[in-house]
Amino acid sequence: MTIQKIDRARLYTDILYRYQYVSDFVGFNETDVKALKDAAPLIAPLVPVIADAVYEKLFSYDITKKVFLERGSGFHGHLAQNLDQMSTEDEQIKHRKDFLSKYLVKLVTAEYDAKFVAYLDRVGKMHTTTADKKSTINVEYVHVNALFGWLHGFLVETLNGLPELQADPSARGKVLGALSKILWIQNDFFAKYYVKDGVEDRLNAAAEKTTASSKDDCWHYLVMACGIAALGLAVSLGVGFEHAAR
Repeated sequence: MTIQKIDRARLYTDILYRYQYVSDFVGFNETDVKALKDAAPLIAPLVPVIADAVYEKLFSYDITKKVFLERGSGFHGHLAQNLDQMSTEDEQIKHRKDFLSKYLVKLVTAEYDAKFVAYLDRVGKMHTTTADKKSTINVEYVHVNALFGWLHGFLVETLNGLPELQADPSARGKVLGALSKILWIQNDFFAKYYVKDGVEDRLNAAAEKTTASSKDDCWHYLVMACGIAALGLAVSLGVGFEHAAR
């Protein structure tokens, strides 16, 4: 068996490389993509039910419900002031259900390209206390992981019961397998913002980027300074020649 060589640093500094590695490891491939897209017409009508179920689950624990006392990114409406006032019919919850619904549709219809990988990464990032994000929402990873586990089971049970998939065991197996893999890939894009693995590689990459940017800035200012000096010299020479001519 041939052992594949993996660049460890790139796993923490290159999201596309990380996606390709995790996808290859879990066996997510074109067959899985096709299975998800073929099942999209069956999954689409279930999206509102899934979104409702997710928030019913999150609202069943105070520690996960209170996350929604914070304003989410892109929401500018009214916020509940305490847990007792909050319900799944609140403006922000409807807003977040809408986002979740679009996300679920995207999972089974998107082109699995660099743009989609960036989207998966952004979804993970927006739930953490990353310095450069706008919202103040921070969901601790224990809850994220628990939700993924629950959601996986809920989706498997829901899809497994569809008559269309019951009639085709082969297709059912492919869809459920593909769904499991893509959920774990997404979970990894959450985990990367919580674990400390690769911190030194990310810091080194950021430092190199800053150094390169500084060098570019220095060169830019040097060129400007030389240009200004040359202009000044030309003006001085011009004035000198004018006096000499007189």
